[in-house]
Amino acid sequence: MKKTFDAVAFMRRRREELSHEYADLDWQEIEKRIRQALKDDPLWIKNNQNITSTPTRKEISDYP
Repeated sequence: MKKTFDAVAFMRRRREELSHEYADLDWQEIEKRIRQALKDDPLWIKNNQNITSTPTRKEISDYP
């Protein structure tokens, strides 16, 4: 059986692309981009219906 899609190669390429896209951004800008990309994603919406607010990295780092 011949592979038509190589998931490992795809993920490696995608990680490299994201590394270049996010290289000059701070974590707040990265978080903003991710939230924007996910806001209309049906899978994200479906799996996070019961979550009213996700804590930010700053809020998490404030925990003891």
